Amino acid sequence: MKVTADLVLSVPDRRSLRKLSDVLAPDNEGLPKGLRLLATEAEGSLRYRVESGSVSTTLSSVLALLRDVALFQEVWLLSQGQDAGGRKA
Repeated sequence: MKVTADLVLSVPDRRSLRKLSDVLAPDNEGLPKGLRLLATEAEGSLRYRVESGSVSTTLSSVLALLRDVALFQEVWLLSQGQDAGGRKA
């Protein structure tokens, strides 16, 4: 059985979108056999399609992406002098 999950991240700030894409790119290399991850950028969003023959592999990959995005948000906002809500710290 093939399992597919689409994750769309809305990032209206072009600079943040590029940085997020750059930060996540190294994690998308050297994937295990049977796991496919496609990343595309569109205006204001970053889309990931995760495909695998296993539900658990697909879900764990999506969860790993979400954890990385959350960590990026924390670090990126702090580096920009903002708190987790995007307000100036």
